[in-house]
Amino acid sequence: MVNCFSWKDITATVPGSPPKTILDSASGVLKGGQMLALMGPSGSGKTTLLNILAGRSAGSKIVHEGTILVDGFHCSPADFRNVSSYVEQEDTLIGSLTVQETLDYTAQLAGIETTARKEIVPELMAAFGLRDQANVLVGTPFSKSLSGGQKRRLSTASQIITSPHILFMDEPTSGLDSKASYEVISHVKSIAIKRNMIVITSLHQPSTSTFDLFDYVTFMSGGQTVFFGPTTEIDSYLSRAGYPIPHGFSSSEYTLELINKDFADSGTAVDDLTALWRQKKIQFDQALGDPPSTCKELDVGASSFEPVSKVLSPIRHSFILMRRLMKKSTRDLLAYHVRLAMYLGLAILMGTVWLRLGYDQNSIQPFTNAIFFSGAFMSFMAVAYIPSFIEDLRTFKRERANGLYGPFAFLISNFIIAVPFLFFITLIFSIVTYFMVNFRLSGSGFFTYVLWLFIDLLAAESLVVLITSLVQNFVLALALTAFANGMWMSVGGFLVPADILNVFWYYTFYWIDYQRYVFQGMMFNQFENSTYNCDSQCHCMYTSELQGQCKIAGKAVLENVGFGNRHVQQWIGILFAIIIAYRLGTYIWLRYH
Repeated sequence: MVNCFSWKDITATVPGSPPKTILDSASGVLKGGQMLALMGPSGSGKTTLLNILAGRSAGSKIVHEGTILVDGFHCSPADFRNVSSYVEQEDTLIGSLTVQETLDYTAQLAGIETTARKEIVPELMAAFGLRDQANVLVGTPFSKSLSGGQKRRLSTASQIITSPHILFMDEPTSGLDSKASYEVISHVKSIAIKRNMIVITSLHQPSTSTFDLFDYVTFMSGGQTVFFGPTTEIDSYLSRAGYPIPHGFSSSEYTLELINKDFADSGTAVDDLTALWRQKKIQFDQALGDPPSTCKELDVGASSFEPVSKVLSPIRHSFILMRRLMKKSTRDLLAYHVRLAMYLGLAILMGTVWLRLGYDQNSIQPFTNAIFFSGAFMSFMAVAYIPSFIEDLRTFKRERANGLYGPFAFLISNFIIAVPFLFFITLIFSIVTYFMVNFRLSGSGFFTYVLWLFIDLLAAESLVVLITSLVQNFVLALALTAFANGMWMSVGGFLVPADILNVFWYYTFYWIDYQRYVFQGMMFNQFENSTYNCDSQCHCMYTSELQGQCKIAGKAVLENVGFGNRHVQQWIGILFAIIIAYRLGTYIWLRYH
């Protein structure tokens, strides 16, 4: 249990000449069950302070220093993650799960035992006014379900279910009306008192009723603290500074208006309030001590909420994530349902364009084109997975930051769940195209065709996962993935034969082009054991041992395009190496970035 959380002289700057100060000597202390509001106009530094206190990145160029103590002692980042949780401004919820499933899976990932989960989940749904929505889906772009206020409450509840001792909330009332804002904060307040939880929240413009729920407030302007203390002391503090609250104004509303530096007449008030706080801070720092004696002298009762939890292994986390992801994938239209429809449409298009090709020499090039098209565009259309993976990635980032699991469990579960869906998509596509185009009619030929396209799709989705993890932006990920697929098509040996390909492309990307190996494998599958009729005058496009019979051996076609040797096992091995490399690269990036 955490009885006290304190911070002293937190300063944040951006190095330069001269350096830019983002925060200047922020200090404060809270005990269990208390709530603090960080308030100020835009650019005041409240979000920066919140992130620093939460142990999160305040910005890539920001350097910060100061003392942050838990119960009067320094806490390692790993230990701090175990006692704290963070509710982000944006709701990173899985839209295809219900309210109850969202809370239950979070509890499972936190290691809370089944018996405790059965009590905690209903308790939280009732506490946050979500009991009637227990079996309602959160909502997806295709299906709107929960309101904005309900999503905010669910986001908060999903962080509280892990039983944090310190809860950080970034603009939890953003985008909500005053009633919904009050409901969210009041629910958090009741839980904080019950569980002896410390809550630190950044707020923008709360209503009076919402503001009154907080025990303490920090007002900031331009990185300077103009007030820290109980909310009940603001009126007297402003009067002492020479700025009594006018009739009809609430204390929070008037203070925010007073310290907004965007307006010229606010500069004097900010200077006066900052000077007054510096005088008070001297006494405050003396009382706080170093280390803060205030933390050690607190007498706080034991928490009434002690869930049965344990640290889970990455394998156990993987199984939980697989169950959750399987449920998401079967419901989420963007994950695989839309993709199945897209591939089915592509299969019908391909089947009707290359409809029932014959086995004369005029069909050799159309067969080759069809093979290239099926592999290249099967790979290209994997970009449809980007929106679904971005949702998974955002959920992972939030849950990882709160110490639930790491990238190994996330990526293993993602890959394992994708396999059956991708195989089903490949099978449906192949059933339509293989027989409509009239590829080599044999059982082994069909299943070999399925195998190559399945590996192709596995590699394509692995590339999507890697690129999306690197950029984490839909438009940029889409552009980079499309460019990569265009490059693979260009250097794969079909559009430009390998023997005349530019040496740069040949000695670099040609050898790691997964589409190339798929194309070669499918070409051998079609042509190695098939024959084609020459024209009516016995003029043959390719010379082979069957020319005297007015036929062309398929091997002659392969030799003509430069595929003289068959190394199927080697190609499959290289393809799986490429897939592993994409997944391993994703893991390394998520692990260390």
